[in-house]
Amino acid sequence: MRFTRGPFGKLHVRFGKGAHTSGPRPRWVPMLDGLDLVLRSFLEDVRPKFPDLPVLFADECGGSLHRRTIRNRLRYLMELEGRPAADWFSPHALGRACATHNYERGVDLVAIQQMLGHWTVSSTMR
Repeated sequence: MRFTRGPFGKLHVRFGKGAHTSGPRPRWVPMLDGLDLVLRSFLEDVRPKFPDLPVLFADECGGSLHRRTIRNRLRYLMELEGRPAADWFSPHALGRACATHNYERGVDLVAIQQMLGHWTVSSTMR
């Protein structure tokens, strides 16, 4: 996390997704919509309670937070909320909604492509 990089700060995603055999694609993602405030709060209030963990965001066992854990937790929270299964969404759908929201706000398509880690603009345009 680099809070001084750009007007909102940026997250350095070192091991982002990779398509097919391209491997992970590192990228810088701006902390929009108050994410910088949430992360500062996390770093000040929550993270110090776990000083020995080697990762920033950990699962219940102290290991790296896996994408399956996030997907399962999101599903659990939607069930707990009583949301009908037809209205469930995935972390991938959240990323697409974020990209659409940013595009509608006037963010450049190439910037959105870089945030999402897409290889080509055509995949972002879809």
